[in-house]
Amino acid sequence: MGYSCGLTAIGRGKLPVEAPSAYETFGIPHLLTMAALLLGGAVMVGATRRWATLDQAKSIGAGIALFMLAQELFDRGYHVYLGDDFWGHVLPLQMCGASVFLTIALLLTRNYRIFQLLYFWGLGGAGVAILTPDIQYPFPHVLNITYFTSHALIIVGVAYMMANFGYRPTLGSLGGTILFSNLYMAAMFPLNALLGTNFLFVSEKPPSLSLLDFMGPWPWYVLGMELVGIAVFCLLYAPYLVMDYFKASSVAPQAAEASGYGDD
Repeated sequence: MGYSCGLTAIGRGKLPVEAPSAYETFGIPHLLTMAALLLGGAVMVGATRRWATLDQAKSIGAGIALFMLAQELFDRGYHVYLGDDFWGHVLPLQMCGASVFLTIALLLTRNYRIFQLLYFWGLGGAGVAILTPDIQYPFPHVLNITYFTSHALIIVGVAYMMANFGYRPTLGSLGGTILFSNLYMAAMFPLNALLGTNFLFVSEKPPSLSLLDFMGPWPWYVLGMELVGIAVFCLLYAPYLVMDYFKASSVAPQAAEASGYGDD
């Protein structure tokens, strides 16, 4: 169940107009970018929760969605212009690519079923993508800015619905996401073979150093990727599991007292 968000099938068309350079993970620009995204996202979500009415929150969410749509169309078009693989960069089938459009749909419709999937896909995939970016363009290249902004807004979209509309994942949504993700990954094998792409990295490892390099050769690293994905999803749900446990533990004595149990 791959949750990485990059693409490896690139450079099949014309040579890139702008030659990319290596991106330094956890270098000063990367650290400053993550700090700016964290601060900006916290202010956006916190300010809306504190001062916006419900109708205003709906309108702001729709505005964020439209901005994400415009930026994503620009980003994908620019990649194709630079000579990157057409299908790989136009089809939003990588987990984060799909999560961008799921976030847009969530903010526009506030559909709870979308949130149940996006909580795990969005936070898991976009979080990893920001921490370990699969990008070759350094700041201030426009594709560097759109990369980090789009991934950050996935997380903001999830947090926005939680803070302003009270959404939360359930144990059922955890199981459903794991099942759906496995079916989704299985569908990528024939699609990659047909289009020559590498969605979810199930066909081959990415060319850059990644966690997959420590999971053995194909197809064994796919199994390792599956286990890591399930572990990440479980970790994302763990706070709610603990919270629900203590909430149930505190309710039980109150219920017993109200029913008269324990009285002399």
